[in-house]
Amino acid sequence: MAEIVSTGAGAARYRADGPSSGFAAELAHVAIGLSIAAVMIFAPVAAHGVHPGLGILTTLFLAGICAWRLPQIAVVAIVFSFLFQNLFVSLMTGFIQGEDDFDIIRAYNFLLLCTVWLVIAALYLARWNRRPRGLDPYVRASFAVLVAIGLYFLVGFVFNGMTAVIYLRNIVTPVLFFQICLVLFASQPVKLTSMLTSAGVLAMLCGYFEFLNRDTWLYWTNGYAYWELASGPNWATLAYDKMAAETGVVASRLTDTFTIDFFNSPLVSGLGIEMMRIFGPNMHAISFAYALSFFTMFTLYRGRFLLAALFFVLAFLCNAKGPLILMLLAMASWAVFRLFGARLAFALHALALAGYAVIGVVLGLRMGDYHVLGLMSALHEFPLNPIGHGIGSGGNLSPSFELIDWPTAQATGRTLFPVESSIGVLMYQMGIAAFGIVAFYCWTAWRVMTIARETGNSLHAAAALSLLVMVTNGLFQEEAFFSPLALALYLGIAGMILGAAVRTGLDLSRG
Repeated sequence: MAEIVSTGAGAARYRADGPSSGFAAELAHVAIGLSIAAVMIFAPVAAHGVHPGLGILTTLFLAGICAWRLPQIAVVAIVFSFLFQNLFVSLMTGFIQGEDDFDIIRAYNFLLLCTVWLVIAALYLARWNRRPRGLDPYVRASFAVLVAIGLYFLVGFVFNGMTAVIYLRNIVTPVLFFQICLVLFASQPVKLTSMLTSAGVLAMLCGYFEFLNRDTWLYWTNGYAYWELASGPNWATLAYDKMAAETGVVASRLTDTFTIDFFNSPLVSGLGIEMMRIFGPNMHAISFAYALSFFTMFTLYRGRFLLAALFFVLAFLCNAKGPLILMLLAMASWAVFRLFGARLAFALHALALAGYAVIGVVLGLRMGDYHVLGLMSALHEFPLNPIGHGIGSGGNLSPSFELIDWPTAQATGRTLFPVESSIGVLMYQMGIAAFGIVAFYCWTAWRVMTIARETGNSLHAAAALSLLVMVTNGLFQEEAFFSPLALALYLGIAGMILGAAVRTGLDLSRG
């Protein structure tokens, strides 16, 4: 990642890469690292085909050993699993024994994340007296967030069962990944840039191939079988019949369900442009678009302009508004950072995001946008129960989601319970504690921006600004917080930057 190099009294600057050991050595390093990551993801999925217990044990063993001996590769494996696990699952769908089995096998990336976190946490606690004291504020704040999530999960599990488990995974993933990156980068010099970029390039190539050869992509990846399992509940609950009745769109084959109006927005629906979404190797269009936005920013602000352009074009073709808004707002505020400094850039960025949120709500209410209707439901329900209902309550994964009458919701200005808004769902599930979680995300962004002020590093500023946009996007999308390729990636890079600053003794006292 980025390495701090002292340059005089109290001064520091970052450089993107350590000393070069030659192209061949770097290529071998990347190939070996990604190969280990791929084995860590594919081996449990293949073992699951023999027996689910063997798949679980394989995940625990490989993740535990890698976190202990090769923690840098473990971080890459986590990102690699977010990007490619569902592709491996798709290739193995012939060995999956129904929907429950399908859900279990797709949870292996979370098991890998938790195992790596446990090992890193155990090693950190074992060296408690020798820990970098500069980590304490970040560890305490993130640990408080984990405690709050855990308490609300216990309440939610009593009432919501497995839905609470799924939402626990969604809510806790970004914080766990943040802590892993924070502690690892504070403990030792780490160089992950080439491997992370290469993983992103592989995902990008998959996306372009899917866009240019959709049927071939679905055939080679066994995609039809995967989507039959993934979409089974939609057919069972007659959701597509409901869509046909309300919109006139009849889904006669799988790819019909991939087609949307341009950016899925009433603002441009009059143009009559239809696009077929790209789902990528992770098999989720919005999540894939967020991953592409991350790699666009990651490559752009490291000076890899051609790669950044290729990532950006594919992100545009994914037809997801949130990731594109994230990039455009962060880029504009980055220009202010370069011209006028970190403090003014962060302040103006926050004001712009406040305006974006207000405009989004006003337009959403006028158009009856379901994201805003879900947020309005949270604002309506919060005063009635500011303590919260427990994790797993409400949200898109609620068993009652398909019962929502959208014309009625548009007429009343809100849904029956919060949906389609990660902040709205958090408010409903965790009450006032949700504001503490959001405050932690914003505080983390400010601390990263403080580092950018000291170093002048463009990537650090872009990471802080992007994280703040991601938090704002949480008002309008569940995926913004709950997809592992969205908030988790930006919190992860924030943890890397903060950890490296602590390790090298960067003075942040003026922040």
